[in-house]
Amino acid sequence: MIQTGSTGLYAHYLALLAVTLLGLVLSFAIVFQAYRGYRRNDSQPMLLLAVGLVLLTVVPFVVSLVVTSAGTVLGFGPIVYSYYVPILTRTIEVVGLVTILYSLYRRT
Repeated sequence: MIQTGSTGLYAHYLALLAVTLLGLVLSFAIVFQAYRGYRRNDSQPMLLLAVGLVLLTVVPFVVSLVVTSAGTVLGFGPIVYSYYVPILTRTIEVVGLVTILYSLYRRT
């Protein structure tokens, strides 16, 4: 059954926030392990891998949270959520993927 009251809507947003924060914590854990590998081995490719993982996982979550929070205060229009945020996050993810690929194929 679909709830149309404000309590049901609040619960949906709370669940979305919880999943987003869980994804953010897991992303930080993975990036931290990659960074530890860089520090342990002084390996430039491992540092690039950590940077790529940050761009692929952490930054899109942070952008989403910041824009959503700022949007409620500043009253962003629907175009921000339907176009600008997705294009920004996808561009950051592509840069992260390119960085990861570069770290894997970089000649040492």
